[in-house]
Amino acid sequence: MQKSQNISYYDGLGRVTFIRSDRARKLSIRINQSGEVRVSIPRFVSQKQAERFFLSRQEWVRKQLNTLKIRDCRNSMPEEGGIIQVRGKDHPVRLNRGESDVEAAIWRLLQQEALEYLPGRVRELSEQHGFVINGIKIRRMKTRWGSCTAGKGINLNTWLVMLPEYLSDYVILHELAHTRIPDHSKRFWEELDRLTGGLAKKYRKELRSHQIMCFPADKPDQ
Repeated sequence: MQKSQNISYYDGLGRVTFIRSDRARKLSIRINQSGEVRVSIPRFVSQKQAERFFLSRQEWVRKQLNTLKIRDCRNSMPEEGGIIQVRGKDHPVRLNRGESDVEAAIWRLLQQEALEYLPGRVRELSEQHGFVINGIKIRRMKTRWGSCTAGKGINLNTWLVMLPEYLSDYVILHELAHTRIPDHSKRFWEELDRLTGGLAKKYRKELRSHQIMCFPADKPDQ
């Protein structure tokens, strides 16, 4: 899959990333949990057409950004020597040699837990639902929970181990579904709903209440 991107700035909306992708079937706008706005452009649509499309939807984008609860997570960060809980286990946060801050130490701890848990869970769900994938990568991502490559490789965010298991399963199933249906068409959401026992819409909404680098104690009650 080939991608290219352009970044533009709009008054009152900030940075908007225009991404041209061979997998995009139509012009679409996505806003992630951090308020990042992305416009997907099919290969047959020009940049000017994409910009006109975005401008026609800018009031909708403004409303979405105004209603999105983007929390400042700096105050939820534990101090060095503090404890974070990952999958029911307490981990003291200590800086290793070469680590400059607590955030680096936390990502290291989560990476260790994620590598122990996520690859096996992906294999379980793949076998359960009959998916064939070509590799799993677990890495630090600030704005995305996961992605799927054109070659059916799965990329997952290390932070998934901080989610309830059913939500991390939802993210995994979302990316597995993309190995069969690469876009976000109606057929994709129907497939994901089937995989989640009719709970895709509920899980999608709940996932939006979780923010990367925010800790459970600082999340609003569900």
